[in-house]
Amino acid sequence: MRNFAMMILLLMLALPGYALDEALVDEATEALRSAVTYLTEEVAVGGGYAGSYLADLSDQWGEGSITATQNWVQPPGSPSTGMAFVRAWEATGDPLFLDAAKLNAESLAWGQLACGGWPYNIDFSSEGERRNFYRHNVGSADAALTSGGNVGTMDDNVSQAATRLLVLVDRALEKAGRPDPAIHEAAMAGLAYLLEAQSEVGGWPQRYPLSGRGYQDFMTLNDNTMRDCCTVMMLAWQEYGEQRFYDSVVRCGDFIIKAQLPAPQASWAQQYDADLKPGWARRFEPPAVCTGEAFGVMRLLIDIAAFTGDQRFLEPLPAAIEWFEGNALPNGRRARFYELKTNRPLYFYAETYMLTYDGSNAPTHYSFEGNYYNPKFAEDLQGIYDAGFENWVEARQNLGQPTREQQIAAAEALEGNVRTVLAERTPEGVWLHRGGYGGSDVMHLDMSDMQKKLNALSDYVGNAKGFPGRAN
Repeated sequence: MRNFAMMILLLMLALPGYALDEALVDEATEALRSAVTYLTEEVAVGGGYAGSYLADLSDQWGEGSITATQNWVQPPGSPSTGMAFVRAWEATGDPLFLDAAKLNAESLAWGQLACGGWPYNIDFSSEGERRNFYRHNVGSADAALTSGGNVGTMDDNVSQAATRLLVLVDRALEKAGRPDPAIHEAAMAGLAYLLEAQSEVGGWPQRYPLSGRGYQDFMTLNDNTMRDCCTVMMLAWQEYGEQRFYDSVVRCGDFIIKAQLPAPQASWAQQYDADLKPGWARRFEPPAVCTGEAFGVMRLLIDIAAFTGDQRFLEPLPAAIEWFEGNALPNGRRARFYELKTNRPLYFYAETYMLTYDGSNAPTHYSFEGNYYNPKFAEDLQGIYDAGFENWVEARQNLGQPTREQQIAAAEALEGNVRTVLAERTPEGVWLHRGGYGGSDVMHLDMSDMQKKLNALSDYVGNAKGFPGRAN
């Protein structure tokens, strides 16, 4: 009898679910609640966030200093924090996290421009309301509230991230039986803005409405602008199923195909004018082959091919791979810029910003060389051909959900990191990071680090609990 009982115990310990450290799951769940409560009650302004703060919250920054009445929209600013809240909601099903995400979405809706896009910062002060023409002031009889700036930006994932967060919260609220018409309207306005900003040939400018002058009107690959816009359209199609979003993705893919430079430089530039000619942007961004952005759109073409099931979006890639593999520098890296036609690497003199072929004295604020290509890309593309395109598309479009056993195994694998994260908490239940705008030796509440910690806990708790929020 004793041997039989021991055998049952050993079987139970071997079964999925019995190896989980339930006390650690509870502690991680409570740590999420504590951190998010502190953020919403002590840190948020109007429901949104900056990029970093001094530990005592006496100063704050985005990409540079911002005021105490401002949120920073550019990731890892306010929308990125809201996405961490959505992730915590999915992991736990706890309404506290959905409420926090809703507050964040409301702050973005408040700061949405009349055009439907966003500036880099949202300003909740009375001066800020006059400096910007916010959508919530459309129809106001006060001319001071309707005459401010009304140009949104897609630079640095600003309007795209804000729209993405609004879509995610809109759908989460609807699935939870708590639809919010104002958030839905703001999400639709953000999507309409991106659709309107998309050019006839399928590319997106850096800013919109267009000014009629300057590189901000150019169709922009820099800083992943094209990818960020296109993936929002993919999300919108998946969540709302409207054909206009699907068509936008196709138009983006068509633009990338048209924008590919002719052989033997079958790559891409950083920005294009209305005639699809490479153009100047800032004084250190010439019309040239731009390797970082080129490799980014090559990966985007793979995603568009999987999304649409259309193999023609893979057709530009072999020639682009050939160009990349034939243009490595002696050090194995690649220049950021290669001169059109001559294919010579381009640099700038640090003092004068004069163009040169000599990279020995380039400015240090910009990466003029880097690992802008991964040779594994060619192997991955060959893998698609080997699998058969239709088989590959089916596998990409029908990714199965992990089994319960796989989720538990994933949670167990995360336990060590979770214990480290929990041990690093401050008495307030958050995490501080040394260094930042306030000084290299000063402790900061860095929202990028904060989001990583929240996401680590959410991944662990979600796998342990089976992501109950996703079932709503």
